[in-house]
Amino acid sequence: GTYVANKTGCVDCPSGYYAPTAQTDEGLACSAGDHTKVESKATTCTACNAGTFSGDLAVNCSSCTAGTYSSTRSSACTDCDSGKYSDAGAAACVACAGGSYSAAGATNCTKCVGGTYSNAGAAVCVACDSGTYSEAASSTCTKCDAGTWSAGAATNCTLCGGGTYSNAGAASCIACENGHFSDLGSSACTKCEAGKFSAEGNATA
Repeated sequence: GTYVANKTGCVDCPSGYYAPTAQTDEGLACSAGDHTKVESKATTCTACNAGTFSGDLAVNCSSCTAGTYSSTRSSACTDCDSGKYSDAGAAACVACAGGSYSAAGATNCTKCVGGTYSNAGAAVCVACDSGTYSEAASSTCTKCDAGTWSAGAATNCTLCGGGTYSNAGAASCIACENGHFSDLGSSACTKCEAGKFSAEGNATA
């Protein structure tokens, strides 16, 4: 913790320097990523813990800010990758849950809006395909029931009109053939009874 000054005596090591034994100069400089823990007379230089960092000649380590992280003996903190986030003092970033996303350096994850979805660790949310839908914060899109349909990025499915029908997962409804009819929200068309008729796409016989 001391060094020899002009061969006339020992002097305490100044801030940021250390001496495991008496030195003939100012002592040993504490490198970035390490710290002395004391303002003067340090005998050792210790690595900063993960989640903290230091510059050269540091007495103490500083905590990483939210949205960043560090490993042991770091001279700086690193931004979290997109699809991840962190609180202050983090040794690692956490992946966003499915149904949410984040940009790089995020302090939290944002929920996907309805009509979109995401897997865990996503940088962006993806629009649902036609024939499917989703509510907010969804990790998957749900197929529309038979008798309904949807365009892309839908938050719900729409009933097929009378005179039309659809199978499950439909992007549009199909008109009933001549001699067939259907009610609102039908999954199939019904054949007209003998003695009755309907034009293509009619709701009634």
